[in-house]
Amino acid sequence: MVTSANGRWLRWLHYAILYSAAVLVLIPVLNIVLSSFKTNQEINRVFTLPSSLQFDNYARVFDNSYVWLNIGNSIFITGISIAAAIYLASMASYSLARRKEWIFQAFYLVFISASMIPLAANLVPLYVLMNKLGLVDTRTAVIIISIAGAIPMGIMLYTGFIKGISRSLDESASIDGCGRLRIFALIILPLLKPVTVTYMVISSISIWNDFLMPLLFIRTASKKTITLAVYSFMSEYVNDWGAVYALLTIAFLIPVAFFLYNQKHFYGGMTDGSVKM
Repeated sequence: MVTSANGRWLRWLHYAILYSAAVLVLIPVLNIVLSSFKTNQEINRVFTLPSSLQFDNYARVFDNSYVWLNIGNSIFITGISIAAAIYLASMASYSLARRKEWIFQAFYLVFISASMIPLAANLVPLYVLMNKLGLVDTRTAVIIISIAGAIPMGIMLYTGFIKGISRSLDESASIDGCGRLRIFALIILPLLKPVTVTYMVISSISIWNDFLMPLLFIRTASKKTITLAVYSFMSEYVNDWGAVYALLTIAFLIPVAFFLYNQKHFYGGMTDGSVKM
């Protein structure tokens, strides 16, 4: 009985810690949503309910002629970057997971080591390179950098997952006349769905929320992303905080909805991809 009581109290303690952590995480989110319905004067009163719902904040956001373009740019950059990163990382990982030669193991370490380099150390060479290629003030520059930044984590997840897939599937397909490319496309790639969703969710949120790369490489208002669109409501003398919070609410609702839709595959792929290394 004592052991049962101790176990029950321990379980309640775990729940209390988890719920407390969840509340701490949700407090800033709740403040952003509430502030999006307040006047600029009420926003200074944190965690108070608005006296009336200020839908004018959202109206001012969508009255801005570039907001829809900024949202579209974020979707375009994120979608293209993730699609290319999935294609490149999954194919590279298939070779790294199946080949035993030392050169492939060395390549794997190089890919993983790339994620350890601080972003700030790359800013100057990245800008010089993109400037010489004529890609400054283009969405292409942000897409290329986003793909390069997402590949190391993709290599880690895909390689670990593919190592857990039996080689007998490859051998059976090879006996039937399939080449390496067909084996990957028809057999391996469909099995990668759980880890692909995990990789897609993590990377898409990171790319969607990226502020530094678009700020560094994009100058034209019509090409900016949603993270940069916030600046259109801020200046040296006037800050429209109601519109800023409204735009922030719109900005985080899209990736949150995407995550909630894919959360089942996300957790499954995260577990499989990390354990099967």
